[in-house]
Order: sequence, then C-alpha cells, then structure tokens
Amino acid sequence: MKKLGVLILFMALLSADNVSSQIREGDNLFGGSLGFWPTGEVPTFGINFGSNITQAGIGTVGLGGIFRYYSYSFVYGNGDSRRYSFSSLGFQTNYNFNQIGNGRFVPYLGVVIGYNYVNTTYTDVSRNAVYITDVTYRSGAWLWGQAGFRYFFSPSVAGSVRAGFGNHDFNTFELGMDFKL
Repeated sequence: MKKLGVLILFMALLSADNVSSQIREGDNLFGGSLGFWPTGEVPTFGINFGSNITQAGIGTVGLGGIFRYYSYSFVYGNGDSRRYSFSSLGFQTNYNFNQIGNGRFVPYLGVVIGYNYVNTTYTDVSRNAVYITDVTYRSGAWLWGQAGFRYFFSPSVAGSVRAGFGNHDFNTFELGMDFKL
C-alpha cells in the first residue's frame, strides 16, 4: 500500500503543468547530498553551491563550490583500531542543459577540482606498542568529473542525482536536494 502511495505522488508531480523551473542565468542553487561509495563503507555527506553565470547555447554555465565529508573506522585483529576521516573542499563548474521540455528535468555535466584532507588516528587498545603502518590514503589535490540531473518538484526545489568519478578513490553516486535562491 505504501508503494502505491509513493507511485501516486510521483505521478502527480509528473503531471503538474504549472512548474516552470528552467535554470536561468543569475540563478543560484544550494543543497545537500548523501553519497554512496561502491566500496560500501559509509555514506558521504555533501554541501553544494552553484551560481549560473551565463547562458551558453541550450544551457547555462554554472560556477560554485562543494564540500564532502565522511569517516569510518577499521578494527585490526589485535583489537587496535584506525579511524579515517576525509574532508574535501572544491571548486566546480557545470553545464546545465536547461532547455529540455518544460524545464523540470535539467541534466548537467561538470568538473570539480579541490583538495582532499585525510586524517588518520590509530588507537592502541592492546597496549603492546605495535603500530600497524597504513599508507592507504593521503591528502592531496582532487579532480572529479561529474554527470547528473535535477528534477524540479516546484519552481524552487529540485531532487538531484549525481555520479562522480575521480582520483583519491572517489567514485560515488549521490542523491540530494537543491534549492533555488
């Protein structure tokens, strides 16, 4: 029964004709996202901002920034553990294909460049002073290609789906919400 309600709501949103939400020059978008890594460790929390600075052909060019954070722990066989936290701050540029149909569906392609800071903490609970060396992750420059789309539920609120591929083992699928400011 719950699935039927979700289906009816989705169909109602698709059939609403009074939505005119194409992204235009001068529009700003702000939102959050939840990312899922193929390795399945933990979700990534993200914040996105984009300002559409110019109309270019069938779309707009947007510039903005992103922030991503996630953390997880690994417990070794001797009881010791290592905690990893990743904080990424980047500059993004996207091309939004905004002249499709009535403007509810807006696909985009983009590039992100930034810095990924990795913090590692080792906890020696066994007190045997045997530290397990781990150089799996390092801080450094970050480059990411992204493709996605926004679906506008109203003139100022959109759901978003994004797939990203980049260095630092950052390949993710993200779901989020964007708000037109």
